[in-house]
Amino acid sequence: MPKIDFDNVDDVQDFSPIPDGKYLCRVAEVEEATTQYGDEMWKLRLVVESGPHRGRYIFDNMVFSEAALKRIKLICSRLGLIVSGELDLKPSVIKGRTCYVTVETEEYEDHEGRTKRRNVVPFAGYDR
Repeated sequence: MPKIDFDNVDDVQDFSPIPDGKYLCRVAEVEEATTQYGDEMWKLRLVVESGPHRGRYIFDNMVFSEAALKRIKLICSRLGLIVSGELDLKPSVIKGRTCYVTVETEEYEDHEGRTKRRNVVPFAGYDR
């Protein structure tokens, strides 16, 4: 059996949704991925920077499909990027930037048929 020193193991984080609202967030991580349709996608991990929910995470995606480019432009502009002309967009360009992010709570059914709740960012849920 393995020997574990639990003094060096963090407690379980609270994964319940945070209340609906607008939060000042920083882009903490950007993971590059691909959608099931083959489009490039960035998985964003946004950390709440202030208030009673400071340190909690909000998750969102940026999908680089033709249909989603308006949202990409909106997110980039709200993160303080200049969105005229061409932009060589890399994860490092947005990582560490801050803006306000609106979250809402939605219910969904997991793979075992249980109803659960999670936070989602609406289409235009980013604000400077």
